[in-house]
Amino acid sequence: MSDSVEITIPLVQHGTNLVFQNICYRIGQRKKEKQLLKNISGKFRSGRLTAILGPSGAGKTTLLNVLSGFKTQGVSGNIVINNEVIDRHRYRQLVAYTAQDVALLPNITPRESLHYAADLKLPKEIGEQKKITIVNDVIAVLGLQKCADTRAQMLSGGEKKRLSIGMELVSNPQIMFFDEPTSGLDSVASYQVISYMKDLAQQGRCVVSVIHQPSSELLELFDDVYVVVDGRCLYQGSLDNLITTFAEAGFQCPPYYNRADFVLKIASKYDQQNVDFKKMITASEKLMNAEMIHGYIPNKGGTNAFLVEGGHGSQYPISWWDQFSILTRRTTLGTIRNPALMGLRLFGHVLFGFTIGFVFSNVGDDASKVLSNISLLIAFLMFIIFANAMTVILTFPMEMAVFVREHKSNYYSVSAYYFSKLVADFPWMISGVTAFQLLMYYLSGQLLETDRIIMFWGICALFGWLSQVYGLIAGCLFPIEVSPFIVPASIIPALLFSGFFIRYNELMDFFKPLTLISYFRYGFEGLVQATYGHNRTELGCAEIFCYYRKTSKVLEALHMVPDRYWTDVLGLSIWIVFLHVVLYISLRFRLRWNR
Repeated sequence: MSDSVEITIPLVQHGTNLVFQNICYRIGQRKKEKQLLKNISGKFRSGRLTAILGPSGAGKTTLLNVLSGFKTQGVSGNIVINNEVIDRHRYRQLVAYTAQDVALLPNITPRESLHYAADLKLPKEIGEQKKITIVNDVIAVLGLQKCADTRAQMLSGGEKKRLSIGMELVSNPQIMFFDEPTSGLDSVASYQVISYMKDLAQQGRCVVSVIHQPSSELLELFDDVYVVVDGRCLYQGSLDNLITTFAEAGFQCPPYYNRADFVLKIASKYDQQNVDFKKMITASEKLMNAEMIHGYIPNKGGTNAFLVEGGHGSQYPISWWDQFSILTRRTTLGTIRNPALMGLRLFGHVLFGFTIGFVFSNVGDDASKVLSNISLLIAFLMFIIFANAMTVILTFPMEMAVFVREHKSNYYSVSAYYFSKLVADFPWMISGVTAFQLLMYYLSGQLLETDRIIMFWGICALFGWLSQVYGLIAGCLFPIEVSPFIVPASIIPALLFSGFFIRYNELMDFFKPLTLISYFRYGFEGLVQATYGHNRTELGCAEIFCYYRKTSKVLEALHMVPDRYWTDVLGLSIWIVFLHVVLYISLRFRLRWNR
């Protein structure tokens, strides 16, 4: 870091020491259960930068996920903060965790990302001007001045790493965890990132980082080393005592040899039957227990609960409404700057509206073209569902990673994010559907009566709403490689029982109940009712005889009962409510999946 940059981020007034004891972490069930952490203990002190070393598969990242509170299922043991066992909510407010690959919103700049983080993580009592000062200080400390107003998708790897650190730094956390912050960076960028972390530790924070094969120069920046092997602690102590301790156990480091490489080489040969290793682990554990014995406060009743539930006060520093407002603004800004979303939702709807309107020009009031007009109605619905579901499918899976990280970092509640996403996306969906419907309606020669136009628009708006939520559910539950296939495949059954391809009365009795749960059936029937129902007068006819001159013949041919428009509106509304419930449950499931 340049010597000319003055660090103005608030210092941590009181040092925070973290002690963890007998942490165990198991995955799987019964016979297939696997223990990844095995009664591992340790102590991380404030004001010191600690490196977690170990071979691949040793449990380094797992340990960090557990200590950060990101992993809670299958975990037992205790975490003590300054001689106190605290509840999970309070612990999450003290801890900041930066994963190896931090997902960022691609169309938001670093300055905006930091400001949104400050709005969400700082109490409302801190004024706007103070937040701006904090954001500017973070930008200066992390050297982000040149890219502060560049969208995240254009940032380099090092800039993204530093931005991810800054987003946690705005709330002035007392404990900071980093998982391989130098992965994918060159030596210069790696040294800069670790230097920034060293500065954070020197301000009084407890800073811990998993580091993969650091160079000798990089290793010198760390104060302490914590070596993990097979889910257990092989060594904990200062960097200066590392070689001496291994030498006492019979492992000599060659002169001028990288100490990190030496430790990893020895640790990779670990065998539980090796007496020297067992002696070293036992001595290390005894030393840690002796250091921590005064900091251990057992839970009431002698239980061994990991990050106990409970606590008083709000989990979040700002109210639910403030979370909702901030997230809505951020989502709206990201949507406006996304050319794919805006292009498909506005330009795509307008372009297809002109195209389909000219192809089906003036078929709406011609009795000889009724079948073509009915085909137009089903094509209309198919375009709405694909245009609105597929657009969110392409973006929502990437946003899910941001949601999981931010929620676990105590940025906001699930419900605040849920409603903000729905509200922010709704105007763009409605505007696209409305533009498409009005263009197509006029160009295709439908009956220009105000009540019919409104009825037609109502079905289109409801179907667009349903389509959007349907796409959000698919994007939430499935990865981006799978979801573009899932949606079209799942739509086909509903389309099949819409009443267009086969009439309701022509279905086998076994299939007839399926028409009642087909949202395409309610959408298609609603458009037919708006177009030909409600006592519409006879259609014009350009030929000598037109069978469908009377609109009752159209409904009869489709096996539709007259005056069912409001039933179709109710059917679509029930589907929309149901899908909203499923979306909320899906968000909860996604969080539980990552616990």
